Amino acid sequence: MATIMSCPPYRGRRHNYSAGGTVIVELRTPTAILRHGRGRLTVLRPGSDGERVLDVPIADLLKVRLNRRADDAVVIEIYLRYPTPVLTGVPADRTPLPVLIAEHDVPAALGIVDRINDQIMATQRIDVAAPDLTPPAPEWGKSGPTRADVERAVRRMAPRKEARSAVTALNRYVTPDEYVLETAIAVAAPPAGSGTGLLAATTTRLLFIAVGGGERYAHELAVPAILGARTVEARTAPGEIDTRHGGSGMDVNDGNRTLHFAGVDRADTERVTCAVNFAVRRQAADGAAGPADPGVSQLYAEWELLVERHSLGMVDDTQFQRYGRGILRSL
Repeated sequence: MATIMSCPPYRGRRHNYSAGGTVIVELRTPTAILRHGRGRLTVLRPGSDGERVLDVPIADLLKVRLNRRADDAVVIEIYLRYPTPVLTGVPADRTPLPVLIAEHDVPAALGIVDRINDQIMATQRIDVAAPDLTPPAPEWGKSGPTRADVERAVRRMAPRKEARSAVTALNRYVTPDEYVLETAIAVAAPPAGSGTGLLAATTTRLLFIAVGGGERYAHELAVPAILGARTVEARTAPGEIDTRHGGSGMDVNDGNRTLHFAGVDRADTERVTCAVNFAVRRQAADGAAGPADPGVSQLYAEWELLVERHSLGMVDDTQFQRYGRGILRSL
């Protein structure tokens, strides 16, 4: 707990003073001294001893509000975020700490309540740093160009010897404007192609590159044309489950038709599905103008985006927990 600094005597109920360059706002009432500054909220009982009733960082507060009780008394209600039994053994998230104020103190109380709530919101909003999706420059070797993003995506994929030629082709197909997110071996169904190939989700395209001894071809679908992707149980015909290819697949919808890919490895297929949806949301979000204060739908979209980044390995477990708490607290 921070040490409570003594303040000089003053006249009036609300007082602002500076301590170490930080403005501390204080409201004195007949029953309590409420002090806000240095990222903390402190409530003291008036008197020479200054007994501390509450001393918490702003991040531990859920909200502070001004309320008129049934007996017509005006109180500042302080709600804690966590159900810590700090008040007579009663969980504080259900029983707020009331600070009784006089009627003529209402204007000053409104000011300090707004100031505290503004800081509460500032501590709750944690910006999720965007992953670095700058396409890396290719390195040239005997077999041609090699991109670092392609190599990382392929290493996450279950190893398949037959995919080597397709991986070499993918290193040639990717453009300087796109970043390869995930890859997987899949079996395409018309109209996306026919047979086994390498499925690659990039920030701008979904690519399918055929492998094997048959016809060599590649199929692409631009991200702006994709409405979304979802993981489905792989099928060979309507009503049939394809148990030969891992039992799962991916459907990609462009608003007019649905392209189906049967997965060879379930984990790889699910990562590509997440990557496609990530690219679609990223494309839609770039340049979009949003409200100054995030609404519930925007915060939920941030949560979905964070989950996808975590599943793609772009955010580690520690970052996921920290960012996730900040987003969920804002809901």
